Amino acid sequence: MKKRMKHLTPLASAVMLAAGVHGPAMAQDGFFDNWEVSGYARMHLSWNLENPYLMDGEDPNGLVGADRKGNYRYDMSMARSILKLNLFKDFGDSQFFVSGRLNREYETDYLEDLQEVMDQNARSDLFSNRSKSQVDLMDDVYNSEELRELWWQTNVTPTTTLKLGKQQVVWGETDFFQSLDVIHGYDQRIRSFLEPENEDVRKPLWMVNLQEEFNQLGGTLQLIFIPGQLNGAYDRGNSFDLDGGRWANNPNKGITFRTATFGADVPYNFDHKDADMDDPSYGLRWKSMLGDWEYSLAWFHGPSVNPVINPNPNNPLGVGDAASGAQFGGAYKGEYNSAADSTVGELIYPFVNVFGFSANRYMESIDSVFSTELSYIPDSPYNYGLQAGEAGGCAFFPGFCGIKEKDVVKTMLRLDKQVALQHFLGTSRPSFLSVQLFNTWITDYDRDDELVNSAGFSGRTKEFSTIATAILAMNYDNDRINPSLAVGTDMTYGGAFVIPAVEFAYGDHWRIRAEADIFFDDESQDRALQGFNNTNLFGYFNGNDQLSLRVTYNF
Repeated sequence: MKKRMKHLTPLASAVMLAAGVHGPAMAQDGFFDNWEVSGYARMHLSWNLENPYLMDGEDPNGLVGADRKGNYRYDMSMARSILKLNLFKDFGDSQFFVSGRLNREYETDYLEDLQEVMDQNARSDLFSNRSKSQVDLMDDVYNSEELRELWWQTNVTPTTTLKLGKQQVVWGETDFFQSLDVIHGYDQRIRSFLEPENEDVRKPLWMVNLQEEFNQLGGTLQLIFIPGQLNGAYDRGNSFDLDGGRWANNPNKGITFRTATFGADVPYNFDHKDADMDDPSYGLRWKSMLGDWEYSLAWFHGPSVNPVINPNPNNPLGVGDAASGAQFGGAYKGEYNSAADSTVGELIYPFVNVFGFSANRYMESIDSVFSTELSYIPDSPYNYGLQAGEAGGCAFFPGFCGIKEKDVVKTMLRLDKQVALQHFLGTSRPSFLSVQLFNTWITDYDRDDELVNSAGFSGRTKEFSTIATAILAMNYDNDRINPSLAVGTDMTYGGAFVIPAVEFAYGDHWRIRAEADIFFDDESQDRALQGFNNTNLFGYFNGNDQLSLRVTYNF
C-alpha cells in the first residue's frame, strides 16, 4: 500500500540530507514533493505449545538442566511491536529509496525467566567471577532501531544501471534454504526460519550494484562489490540465537555462548586473517534466455553464510591437547585471536567462493513452472569431532576439534503449479502449489572425518542429505480469506514440520495472520543432553512448537 505525500516532513528531509543525498536532483525544484510513502505497523504475538527445556546452571560441574518453573506450555513467548516506514521517489532517470524499522518487545514472564537462567548460568562459569551474563535479551537482541535500506539508482547509459547504497540483492530460485542466495545473511534470532517474508529477516548491505545490458546477446551482466569496512561485522552471515533466547537451539535456552557460561565462552572473532569482515566481497552474475529457458551463471566471493567454531589450541578445559589422545586440528589456519585462558573457541565466517547456476521455464505439458538451482562451494568449512572431552574426545563439545574444508555441491529442484481445487475445496480461484527438493553433497566425503553440521550438539554429517518441502496456498471469499499449508521432511536425518496458517484481508490496510508451527524430531534426536551428539536440524526444534498471531496495518 503506497500513498503520495506532497511534502516531506522536516524530520524526513533532515534524515535524507544527513544520509548524503546530493547531486543534481537536490537542486531541482520539487525535490521534496510527491514522495511515495508506504510501510506497516504490526503486532506479533506467539505462545508456546510445548514446554521448552531451560538449562538451569545450578550444577557447574555437570550439564544437568532443570525447568525453573516446571511448565511453560501455553505461556506467551513473544509480544513484539514493529513499525516500518518506506520513502521512495522516481526522478525519471534516477530513483531514491529509504526504509527504516523500529522493533520493540514486551518482556513476557517466559523471557524474564530465560534472562534469569542466563544470569545464573553466568555465575556458574568455571573461569569467571562475572555476576551477569553480559547479554541482555531485551536490549541486545529483541529491541532495535534499523536503517533497513538507503539507496540511489540511476541510468549511467541507456544500457547501464548503477545502484549505490544499503540494499538487498537476491540471487537464486528458492525462498527456503540458501544455496545460491548467499550475498546476504539472515537474522534468525527473533523467530527462526518461520517468517514468510524473506526481505524482513535478510540483512541489507552497503554495496555497489552495477548492471549492464547486452542487447545483442539478450542478457544482463550484474557486478556486485561490498566494501567490508562500510558494513558492520554482525551484518554479514547468518545470525542464530546463541544467547539463550526463545529460539536458541534445543537444549541451549538459558545459555549464552558469546560470554562465559559453564566455561563455554565462544565469542565472535571478525578479524581472523581468513575470515576478516573488513575484507571486501564481490561477485558477478550473467542472466539470459536460451530458447524457452531463463538461466543465470553466478560467482560470489564472501564470508560463508554460517559460522564455524575455531577451537582454542590451548583449551583451558584440559581437552584438545596432545595428552588427550585424540586428533585435534588446532586453530584454523594456525590463528586464534580470542583470550586463550578463558575461551574454548571462537565463531568465525571463513571466506569462500560460490559458483552457481539457475534455470527456470514454463512446461506446457504439465502446466507448471520448473526451476532448478545448483551451487558449488570448494573448501566449504565444516567443524568435526563427535565425542565430548569427558568421553575421550578432543573437545568439550562435539565439533570443537577443528575445521576441515570440503568441496560441496548443493542442488534444488522446484515445481510451481496452479491447481484447480474449486470443486473439491470450494476455493474462489485455482490454488498455488510449490514443491521443492534440496540436496547437499559433500564430494570428498570421508566418514572418518567426523564432520558435524553444527558444532555444539550435532550428529555425524552424511555424504548426501536431502530435505523436501511443499506449500499449498488457497483463496476464499475473493482473496479475503487465504489459508495455506507448508510441510517439510528431512529425508536423511529424520524429522519434519507442519505449518498450517490463514491470513484474513480486511480492505486495503488490515491483515491478520494466524499460524501453528509444529515440529517433529526423529526419536534418535529426542533427548535432554543425554546422547547429545545425535541431533540435527529438527532435533534443534524439539520442544519449540508455537502458535503465532500477527496483526498488520499497511499504509
